[in-house]
Amino acid sequence: MPFQATVLSLQPPPATHAEAAFSRLHADILSGTLKPGDRMHIGRLQKTYRVGATPLREALSKLTSLDLVTAQGQRGFRVAPVSVENLIDVTRMRAMLEIAALRLALASGDRDWEAAIVAAEHRLRGCPKLDGKRIAAQWYVCNRAFHDALVAAAKSPQLIAFRSKIHDFSDRYQRLAGQAGFPGRDIDAEHSEIMKRALRRDVDGIAVLIVEHFVTTAHDILSRNLWTLRDARRTADELRRSIYLAASLKRSGPAANGRTRKLKA
Repeated sequence: MPFQATVLSLQPPPATHAEAAFSRLHADILSGTLKPGDRMHIGRLQKTYRVGATPLREALSKLTSLDLVTAQGQRGFRVAPVSVENLIDVTRMRAMLEIAALRLALASGDRDWEAAIVAAEHRLRGCPKLDGKRIAAQWYVCNRAFHDALVAAAKSPQLIAFRSKIHDFSDRYQRLAGQAGFPGRDIDAEHSEIMKRALRRDVDGIAVLIVEHFVTTAHDILSRNLWTLRDARRTADELRRSIYLAASLKRSGPAANGRTRKLKA
């Protein structure tokens, strides 16, 4: 069985029409097929997704609860907007939630948890990174599986649920930005070093790497699509400082002194 089919087959099939509609709409919002601000007209959605009005409304209500769709009273639904301010807030909250989950996971993870991290990193390293000039859709699947494996031992369903929601927001920004690969970054080395810190139960070390990993991605999005390089660097530095302060991390070593492009594997 091809690798892509193997990974996607791990997702259970939707049980109802509403769940199927939710899954398809959710995927199309995250991928950018449905653009920020697009009106989600029930009639058009019925034709596009070949599902009835009632399941669609159920799906849209669930997407509204996840802040991926906005309800506008009698005017219906729209795809949630995006903004620079929201990207910064999403990145900050993603880092904070990831660090909290990692601290729990590193304290309680067992050998099976360690083996799952190693396997996920191995799959991610071998996953195709590009589809033409854009990051491949399958890479997002493998990347998410790796980060999920890191926190799988956290044993906090509420924390993991909030973290998953923020991860969706982050993925959406990265896909909307139309990133063409990872210029100047050794993304495999970044993930490898994160894995090694997890296996060593290095709580502070992995927290620093996670902050740099996420802030660097936010910087890439800002510099490529929204602002000048100078403004993007300044904003990323301010974001980094705010996360270090909130997470009580010490700014020491090369990873904390600015943008990390390549990490020693």
